[in-house]
This record gives sequence, C-alpha cells and structure tokens, in this order.
Amino acid sequence: MAFRLKFSARALREIGEAQEWYELQSPGLGEEFIAAMELQLKRLEQAPLLYAEIIPSVRRTLLPRFPYGLFYAVRGNLVHVLAVLHDAHNPSRWPKTR
Repeated sequence: MAFRLKFSARALREIGEAQEWYELQSPGLGEEFIAAMELQLKRLEQAPLLYAEIIPSVRRTLLPRFPYGLFYAVRGNLVHVLAVLHDAHNPSRWPKTR
C-alpha cells in the first residue's frame, strides 16, 4: 500500500530555506539536497512505519548525505510531514500547537 504525503507549511518553509542555504554554499548543492529529500520521501510513501517514534506519535528519518531529519506522523494512509530540521535542533522544543 502506498501512503500519501502531506506537508505542513513549516516543513515546506524549512525545505526551501535549507535548499537556498545549500545553493548559496555551492551552486547545485541545493538541488542535491532536494534529490536526497525526494529519495527519502519515496521511501516514506512505501514504508513509513519502518522508522522509530522519537516522541509520541512522531517519527524521524534521516536524509542521506545531509544532516537533516524529516519528522512526520502517520495517520491512516497519510504521512504528514511536520518538520525538516537540522540535526543540531532539538525537536522537544517544538511549539505545542499542531
């Protein structure tokens, strides 16, 4: 069964900011970041329960090559991408609103 992806506004903003930052570091690196993100999203569409819960009902998968975690919740056949954070950020400090 393939799962559908849904992105929070926060996650979309964080993806865009990371892509922009990497592109400024080296032309083409932002596109490589997006390619790594797309690869991990395809994996989530196929098997989102493969990755462990890190806080109640929220799971994390790591991006290949880049120090980012993709935080998401599974609800039925929907994978709701909540945030895309650099590994140095602490998800326990997330705002309590959803």
